[in-house]
Amino acid sequence: MNIAQVENNVISLIDKLVVSNVPNEEFIYELLLAYGHRASTISMLRNGHYNIAKGPGEIIFKRHLYFKQVQGDALHAEIDQMKNQKLVATNRTRFVICTNFTQLLAIDNKTGDSLDIALTELPRKFDFFLPWAGMEKAIYQGENPADVKAAEKMAKLFDLIKADNFTDESVGDKAALHNLNVFLTRLLFCFFAEDTEIFNDNQFSNAIQGHTHEDGSDLAEYLNRLFFVLNTPEKERGALPDYLSKFPYVNGGLFADNIPSPAFSRKSRRMLIECGSELNWSDINPDIFGSMIQAVVHPDQRGGMGMHYTSVTNIMKVIDPLFLNDLYEELDRSSSSTTKLQKLQQRLGEIKIFDPACGSGNFLIIAYKELRRLEMELLKRWQELELGRTGQVFQAFSVMKISQFYGIELDDFAHEVAILSLWLAEHQMNMEFQTEFGKSLPLLPLKNPGHIFSGNATRVEWSEVCPISENDEVYLLGNPPYLGARNQSEEQKTDMRIVFEGHEHYKDADYVSCWLILASRFIGNKKAAFAFVTTNSIAQGEQVSYVWSRIFSENQEIFFAYQSFKWRNNAKQNAGVTCVIVGVRNVSFGKKFIFNEQAMLKQEAKNIGPYLTHGENIFVSRSKHVISWLPKMIIGNMARDGGSLILTEEEKNHITRDHPESSVLFRKLYGTQEWIKGSPRYALWIKDSQLELANKIAPIRARINKVYDFRIASKAKTTNQYAKIPHKFAQRFDKESNSIIVPSTTSERRKYIPIGFMGPDVVITNSANAIFEANLYVFGVISSYLHILWVKSIGGQLETRIRYSPEICYNTFPIPKLSKNQISEIEFAASEVISARESRPDLNIEALYDPDSMPDMLREAHLQLDLVVEKAVLGKLVSEDNKKLELLLDMYTQMTGGQYA
Repeated sequence: MNIAQVENNVISLIDKLVVSNVPNEEFIYELLLAYGHRASTISMLRNGHYNIAKGPGEIIFKRHLYFKQVQGDALHAEIDQMKNQKLVATNRTRFVICTNFTQLLAIDNKTGDSLDIALTELPRKFDFFLPWAGMEKAIYQGENPADVKAAEKMAKLFDLIKADNFTDESVGDKAALHNLNVFLTRLLFCFFAEDTEIFNDNQFSNAIQGHTHEDGSDLAEYLNRLFFVLNTPEKERGALPDYLSKFPYVNGGLFADNIPSPAFSRKSRRMLIECGSELNWSDINPDIFGSMIQAVVHPDQRGGMGMHYTSVTNIMKVIDPLFLNDLYEELDRSSSSTTKLQKLQQRLGEIKIFDPACGSGNFLIIAYKELRRLEMELLKRWQELELGRTGQVFQAFSVMKISQFYGIELDDFAHEVAILSLWLAEHQMNMEFQTEFGKSLPLLPLKNPGHIFSGNATRVEWSEVCPISENDEVYLLGNPPYLGARNQSEEQKTDMRIVFEGHEHYKDADYVSCWLILASRFIGNKKAAFAFVTTNSIAQGEQVSYVWSRIFSENQEIFFAYQSFKWRNNAKQNAGVTCVIVGVRNVSFGKKFIFNEQAMLKQEAKNIGPYLTHGENIFVSRSKHVISWLPKMIIGNMARDGGSLILTEEEKNHITRDHPESSVLFRKLYGTQEWIKGSPRYALWIKDSQLELANKIAPIRARINKVYDFRIASKAKTTNQYAKIPHKFAQRFDKESNSIIVPSTTSERRKYIPIGFMGPDVVITNSANAIFEANLYVFGVISSYLHILWVKSIGGQLETRIRYSPEICYNTFPIPKLSKNQISEIEFAASEVISARESRPDLNIEALYDPDSMPDMLREAHLQLDLVVEKAVLGKLVSEDNKKLELLLDMYTQMTGGQYA
């Protein structure tokens, strides 16, 4: 659930409460539902299963809240008494809330924040309870969370250690840098351990401060000895001083390797002690901290410390439909049977979660936490059944292990942090388990830290990292690297060639397609599925046919999809990119769902096509011929002149001033940039009948000669041939007619592609696309939002810009044959768009179509054109973009037969 949905839910709840559609006694349950708590859980709470409060009108829901209905106006005295209740502390209750249904008071026990408002003001303050929806308020409001402070402090420590131990020549020593990475993860564990009851309070920091010299000269030796102790069972240690012997045995591989600690100076020792003593590491969230700590060893990323962190809310968009929703549904179906609950817990202990581009482990950590919480929910229901049947409660136990979690990561430090973060997450969940069931699951000695492999995921055999048999239940998930074809390194291009098995199309594919194809091969004929976050380009353009055809050919299907949305994070700087989420499984009879975050819709689908819409698995392929009733579009005129036939306005004016008779030899020239900027250049446009005149004008004759020299000297034979006509563009369309210019690329910020309608005296260059012998009807159709939607969905992008290709965007656009009346209506609406542009001669096309400066008159003219075209082409007005695209794809199929998987 996203922030907008939460806000709308709270507004709706208060509106209903005001008109008495929601009884007062239902308020708190509906409020919890508004923030995304599961309906089944709230139903159990409503029935008293999870409410450990004794008084009437009171609810204590472990960890989440202590709520009380209050009569009269003594709310402040009441909440003071509530917050001091022993149950609040022992159950780690996050929020204490009381209300008389006129006023509402609340306290956040984690942040210390308080709320004192009229109940009707709650929609304005809805963010106070955002932690229920997995969004910490401090992060949401842009404040620095503890994770950022810790990462920034560690970055300073890293710089000091690096300066003390590395020279310019040794910075590239991979082995030494790896050792430093391992050392840093050991420090992080020790800092976390001394603040979370793994070690004694401040045990690590105090030992350093009290048993090493201030100048840091013996600190490395001390740490070497300490790390040896942490790797040695107590009974094997022999005689040790107290300050070492009191440290517990850690093991688990973290301290196993004999890696010498780096040297320290006075300054770096002081910084290390500050990191431990001045920060509360119990507040660290391993799911966000791992990403931010990566910036410690990558100084170029520090300006956006944590900006690539993926929020819990976004990760849940992957986890929920991939496996978690199904498991909760099974939990609900099993709630009345201890046998079924036992079987479900056994299933939980056998599931494997695999992220083949795991970074610092965000997806794995959240998946682990959610599965542990589901298991705790299961155990509570099991205990309730046993209590009712036998009068006794059995001791709960967990079967979930971090060894069920697998990952591949290329970056060495991220790989080390992922391992560490899984340990920290395990400890946090063990503490939650203790709160719920009164028994702690010991963290130490550390167990198998999962299976996190360091390497290039496109070259590693995935089944060796995460072994999978026919009966295993495996879920792949994550956010693999995107990287368009033009941004890939040579090594990544080689990765692409290997994964695509040499097929030529790999050269145009995004790097993320490697993970889609490899995941498809991995899950084939297995009890497995995958879901990845990718840029929306994998559902656009030509990639669709040569990526998805491979997946569908493996007898697999898309079973859920989030259509295009901004993938934003909750870190200090809120970066966003337009993404989709796609879940793929082997073909089954299970349900399929399409999520549209913008419209806040979840729709069941019979089939989800490769463009992530309802419909068949159809691919729109390049076409050399126009499939609709439209004239031909071609690439504009190509000069191949060495620059001699194209002039600036100043150059052209210089010639016409001295030779007025030459004016007939010039035409305005527009390519994409000239059209967008409103700054045309000029072309020498000399007909054969005008050649004699041209040669009489010395500066023009000189230019013609330069064209001849350029073409005859070219190594390209085709260019040599054009030396025969040095007075002409090499490729040109020479008809006295109106024309349409279509930019080959345009900014993704624009709602409309700024298409131009030109008179007969204009030359369009090959940096744009052109329709000659054009009319207003054609201009209107391709200027409409309906056509732009097709272009964005089918045509793909160049980096982030919209790319327009005649063969895939224009020739494939499906339009039925329209009546004369429909054509007339489109022509009129198109003429209004042109008139609206011409009414603002002070603005160029770039300003006219900038969404921040687009004149209202032009915006309204386009809206009217959109309505006319949409009604004519689709036969009706359709509110949702995805539904429009579905109808267009259906029409495309009818007109072409379509290309099916």
